[in-house]
Amino acid sequence: MINSVRQAIRIMNCFSTKTTELGVSELALLLSMNRSTIHHLVTTLYNEGLLTKTPNRKYRPGAKLLDWGQLANEQYKPFFIANSVIDNLVKRSNETVHLGILENESVSYLIKTEPSRPVRIGTSIGIPKPLHCTALGKVLLSFQPDKFVEKIISKGLRRYTQNTIVEREALWDEIQLIRKQGYAIDNEEFEEGLFCIAAPVRNYLGDVVCALSVSGPEFRMNTERIHIRSEIVIENAYEVSRQCDF
Repeated sequence: MINSVRQAIRIMNCFSTKTTELGVSELALLLSMNRSTIHHLVTTLYNEGLLTKTPNRKYRPGAKLLDWGQLANEQYKPFFIANSVIDNLVKRSNETVHLGILENESVSYLIKTEPSRPVRIGTSIGIPKPLHCTALGKVLLSFQPDKFVEKIISKGLRRYTQNTIVEREALWDEIQLIRKQGYAIDNEEFEEGLFCIAAPVRNYLGDVVCALSVSGPEFRMNTERIHIRSEIVIENAYEVSRQCDF
């Protein structure tokens, strides 16, 4: 039963803004699964309203997902108050700004706002990314209890680029530095050519509830002005903390 749920989720993940309709044969090919198994799962998803049929006998996401989306939107509503701060930060930095939270031992992006000259950054709203090699992730990880940090390390630190931190001691050194300076950087650790600076956002009790980041090309971001950029990110993260009712 658990495996069927996992396979159903894999089917739903095949749909995107670029691929809005898929047939059973296409799904079977994408997922390397038996066509009859796909047909059974798709029928169940259709009966539950998660998929709907198109005139050309394919499937697309159903209206039931709008109801789920509205529920999620209400849950994360307090974070969206940060949009005005984020818009100003995008204009000030002329780079892409993210706001992310710690969820299921990963960082999930709730907000992504791009400037007029966006550089393609491989992030999408709601899609989880690793904690140990993204600036947002490292900030969120650093302000968790040491026991949680060790749990993440024990599951293995996957290498994404030559700069990814994959050694336990090196990551702990990085975490101690982040805790001291109040911000984290991702120097091409998750994606080659991408540089990111992130700072924590706290609630009224001082707990870190999310993080704010500015991302851009390494050649533009990684300069002698890093300390100035980091101060701007910290300043705006504080402003989000002040404005939002977490």
